[in-house]
Amino acid sequence: MAEHPVPKIKLDYAFSVRIDFHERVVIDGPVRSRVYVPPSGGEIWGPRLQGKVVPYSGADYASNGLLNAHYMLQADDGAWIYIYNTGYIRRKDGKPVEVDDTKSDKEIDYYFRITPYFDAPFGPHEWLNRTVMVGTAKRYPNPDHTIFTYYAVL
Repeated sequence: MAEHPVPKIKLDYAFSVRIDFHERVVIDGPVRSRVYVPPSGGEIWGPRLQGKVVPYSGADYASNGLLNAHYMLQADDGAWIYIYNTGYIRRKDGKPVEVDDTKSDKEIDYYFRITPYFDAPFGPHEWLNRTVMVGTAKRYPNPDHTIFTYYAVL
């Protein structure tokens, strides 16, 4: 096999989103429990996007270390942007992610990696529709919120 150089991928910080939560609902199922967590608000800041999280416009649906989250964002110029995050969350201490973790007042160190998909209107935010993004997140227990940090893959 011929040797080829492995291309390097660069990441460019695009923006961060703080999502505030005021309730967490545990849904027990026959196979696993799922946590439903609607956003109560939040803010967006960074070099490529600023605005807010639209309250109760979606939710996190987490189960067995998998994250699926849907929300609406509103840019400072009034544009509405749909975001769908999918990814993985696991505790760095090796313990399984438990439903009770979400009720804890102590900070837990997670491996939290996501790939967002955006549906933005034509105009200044259209770049989101055609940019591969990756992200990381950190959950804070008191008050309950998560900060997502997004990077454009160059």
